[in-house]
Amino acid sequence: MTHDPKALRNAFGAFATGVTVITTRQPDGTPRGFTANSFTSVSLDPALLLVCLAKTAHSAEVFAEAPHFAVNILAQDQKAVSGLFASRAPDKFDHCAWSPGPADMPLVDGALAQFTCARHQLVDAGDHLILIGRVEHFAAAEGQPLGYFRGNYFSIGIEKDLAEAAAATKGSRLGAVLACNNGVLLRDEGGQLRLPLAPEPTLDSLTAKLASLGLSPEIDFVYATFDDRTTGGHAVYYHGQVSGTLPPGFRIVPLADLAQAQVANPAEAQMLARYADDFRNGSFSIYHGTESTGQTRQIGA
Repeated sequence: MTHDPKALRNAFGAFATGVTVITTRQPDGTPRGFTANSFTSVSLDPALLLVCLAKTAHSAEVFAEAPHFAVNILAQDQKAVSGLFASRAPDKFDHCAWSPGPADMPLVDGALAQFTCARHQLVDAGDHLILIGRVEHFAAAEGQPLGYFRGNYFSIGIEKDLAEAAAATKGSRLGAVLACNNGVLLRDEGGQLRLPLAPEPTLDSLTAKLASLGLSPEIDFVYATFDDRTTGGHAVYYHGQVSGTLPPGFRIVPLADLAQAQVANPAEAQMLARYADDFRNGSFSIYHGTESTGQTRQIGA
């Protein structure tokens, strides 16, 4: 079966990704690099990752033969770096802040994460080469990633700003659905259960509050945003995970028990029932509407 290449590319573009810059050195030591969003972690033991390289790419031969290469995951403020390495400019590294890292690999300054790899395997795959690397060194920093969806960049940081602006109105709240050990973290107030809420309607105050309780949250994306007519404000709930020793006044409710749990707030109860369904289906969605009715939009597995 033949496919329209443009339509197929657009369909592939429905999968939102991060953005990376792949770097190496050619035999004479000159640094080389290109932008790629076809990056995937492969294995933890051994530590392997892969990137896909078009055979028609200007640097294909260099990367196919290089004994080492590096993957730089770009942060949300590095859109210009992505554009630079997506171009055919001959002097890319003259216009980008970078440093030599392990194996003398060029590492982009300010990247969210950096992996230095030895070539593990090169796989011929149609019009691309799959370059599998064995991770020898890596580093990661705090921050938000640069995203790419349907040919356009997006920023989780912008999403955060918009969510917090909506939550800042009078009567509003900001909370989170946090997964832990096949369940969800809930506050237990005398048998009445509630989702964790931020002291102030900002994500930073929520994570700081949880950290002060000895918990380590990892926030992924906005899971629900709705007008709450009972308070006259706006509600924003994030999705994420949490780890750490359970503090007093909190409990983990198993996924199988969420639908029957004594959740004090009806909107939160409805949200948790949806979360349990999403988890079982392996595909999460974002809710938008009011505290009782609205629409969901699937965002992926």
